[in-house]
Amino acid sequence: MNRYDFANILFAGPCNLHCPFCIGRQIDPALSRNNLDEFPPRNLEVFVGLVMKYGITEIVFTGTTTDPQLYRHEARLLSWLRGRLPAQTRYSLHTNGLLALRKMEVFNCYDRVSISFPSFDPSTFRAMTGCGQMPDLAAILRQVRVPVKLSCVITEHNASQVDEFLRRCKSLGVKRVVFRKLYGETRQWLILGGLRPQSAYRGNPVYDYDGMQVTYWDFCQTTSASLNLFSNGVISSHYLLERAPPGSKECAII
Repeated sequence: MNRYDFANILFAGPCNLHCPFCIGRQIDPALSRNNLDEFPPRNLEVFVGLVMKYGITEIVFTGTTTDPQLYRHEARLLSWLRGRLPAQTRYSLHTNGLLALRKMEVFNCYDRVSISFPSFDPSTFRAMTGCGQMPDLAAILRQVRVPVKLSCVITEHNASQVDEFLRRCKSLGVKRVVFRKLYGETRQWLILGGLRPQSAYRGNPVYDYDGMQVTYWDFCQTTSASLNLFSNGVISSHYLLERAPPGSKECAII
């Protein structure tokens, strides 16, 4: 059995959204050095060596304080990795989707994509992202050639909108949705109350909603393990990033 389920390449820098729950606000700023114009990312060779050592077959482009599609060498890095890692390695993009249509060529170069999207309601979207510009999901889904999952953080702003959110997803042809509790959230959001879990993934319940796969993800319940390359070059084995301050054993290069 592999020690890690996946490996994250984390980007940092200015973002095109201003989410109040951004994980970048919960970790030491030293871990989030602006690397949007750096190629290669710091410590990439060591990271790739560890990916091969542990037989990790999924690489995720994600971020601490920014969206990975703001990384200026996105296509170049993806190509570089495909040239060095085994052919069976899959590459995933975790994005807010705002640049997807402008960068659809590289968007379609991944093996799958997760779009963070909290609400179809413009006022709720603005409250949760600090931005009035919403990605055009319908246009994205018409042009995409790879599987797309929607990832929706649940807060007091959108907890009552879950049924409508799922209906809109269904009408757009979305196949997978993940609802996420914020790490450390003590409130219990009563969503998906009429459904019974059909299975579980990494300790989290998975439901069927009219043919859509819906997961309710709680960081406190998950059993996933990841290898993480932070933007300042630190390599961490800790999945819950905000628990791993620089200099701790968790952040030592393995």
